[in-house]
Amino acid sequence: MNGNNDFASLLDGIRRGEAAAAEELIRRYLPHVRAAVRRRLSQDLRLRFDSQDFAQDVWLSFFRSAVDRLDLPDEGALVAYLSQMARLKVAEEYRHQTTQKVGLTRDTPLAATGELMTREPTPSAFAVAADQWEQLTARLPDRERGILRMLRDGHTHGEVAAAFGLSEKTIQRLVQRLHIR
Repeated sequence: MNGNNDFASLLDGIRRGEAAAAEELIRRYLPHVRAAVRRRLSQDLRLRFDSQDFAQDVWLSFFRSAVDRLDLPDEGALVAYLSQMARLKVAEEYRHQTTQKVGLTRDTPLAATGELMTREPTPSAFAVAADQWEQLTARLPDRERGILRMLRDGHTHGEVAAAFGLSEKTIQRLVQRLHIR
């Protein structure tokens, strides 16, 4: 009986607009929604969508319209309703994706076309690497920054040591010290 009172008070809190109640409802029942989506999500749709995409859509619909209109007597009724909503959302998207205009089957994987994917980093990977480089070298003296720049550019420890008049061991210690940070 206590569980049913807890569930009823949770729904009442949501209807009053309490954010904490909504967060608790999602925390409790999101695994059920995800499971319902994953049961229905075909392999073709998995290439384009994540189960979380559909789960967010279910919660959006639930909070926009269903929460005020439904009389949910217990948790089982809520789970059944959310599961049915998830099933319908996946089916609706599948129908949309299989139309001739969108054409779920029109996608051709790169491997099937004979084109090889490049191993070159993307522009965003370059930007992330530049940010990481700045964070790594921001507080270093110019000399150490120059040593690391040479290593980054592909020079060996021996070449860097000779260029700076240091031993290879000193270069290795610098790299280890930065790696530990």
